[in-house]
Amino acid sequence: MNMKRTLLSIALALTTFLTMAQTGLKKVYDENINPMTQIDEAVAKASSSEKFVICQVGGNWCPWCLRFADFISKDADIMKVITENFIYAHINYNPTKSKGADQAEAAEALMNRLGNPQRFGFPVFVVLDQNGKVLHIQDSSFLEEGKGYNKDKVLRFLNAWTPKAVGKQTLEAADNEVIKNIMSRRSVRKYLDKPVEHEKLNQIAMCGIHAPNGMNSQQWAVRIVEDYGWIEATTEIFKKSRPEMVSRDKNFKNMFRNAPNLICVATPGGQQTLDAGMLGENIMLAATSLGLGTCCLGGPVNFLVNNEDCKTYLEQLHLPEGYKLCYIIAIGYPDEQPQAKPRDESKIQFLSKSIR
Repeated sequence: MNMKRTLLSIALALTTFLTMAQTGLKKVYDENINPMTQIDEAVAKASSSEKFVICQVGGNWCPWCLRFADFISKDADIMKVITENFIYAHINYNPTKSKGADQAEAAEALMNRLGNPQRFGFPVFVVLDQNGKVLHIQDSSFLEEGKGYNKDKVLRFLNAWTPKAVGKQTLEAADNEVIKNIMSRRSVRKYLDKPVEHEKLNQIAMCGIHAPNGMNSQQWAVRIVEDYGWIEATTEIFKKSRPEMVSRDKNFKNMFRNAPNLICVATPGGQQTLDAGMLGENIMLAATSLGLGTCCLGGPVNFLVNNEDCKTYLEQLHLPEGYKLCYIIAIGYPDEQPQAKPRDESKIQFLSKSIR
């Protein structure tokens, strides 16, 4: 056992040495400080200066971590945003267990405190508010460009999470899981090649049919496509019929935004009813709460119902008599983290006095 630990320690040291030799970049992670203490100190500084904290989680063993640190240090625009809005901390995380159970437990506790960001790889950025609460976890792969990073993408991320951008209302809502889930839902158009588990799909569908509906009429039919063969077959028809649309997307895999699963919603005559809309929102919010991405699709519905070659596949959905597809929800594990689109708050108005 001791020999194994020694070999692992040597391997980690050698990896770090080779990383530094290859990149020639400055080490930015202090491996001798307790990362929990480091976060506490950063939060205290943020609280007294009305800033947020950005934890760049990684280590000197990670070339991309050092590359990012070097990238931002040489860009005046990026550093200005960071200096004015954040307390920036390089949080050392050692994913190996070469130093025994104590280190493994400490590493696990650190990840738990930061919302388990290690699932996104390294470096990963965790934005904390002035009380140390996790506001956002940023996957760094979405900031990359070639063998480096894209300035515009980095600035977009930083500017989206400044105290001013987040605002007081968002901070107050951070303690409310329902509101946080609603505010974090995005339309996802890139998915991992990983099907959603049957149990999750069933749970999401159950949330859908518990949506409000007029007179409890429940005039909807929900069909969940787990058979990827169905998706491939209908996509082949689409590719032959709409080659120009396929050619526009260099990452095209299927006509449903490349999602591995589908939730098809039908209504009497395919009518776009209020009830069906509320069912769909329930589905998408439930999916978000389980770490899944969704996108509500209308274009594929039009294609399926109007293309004669798709008739057989529509019949396989076994819809009730008189029911037609209303919309399809693409669902899967997201391979992107879209930023929120601006909302026009002037659309909201209050009548503070009774109308006579």
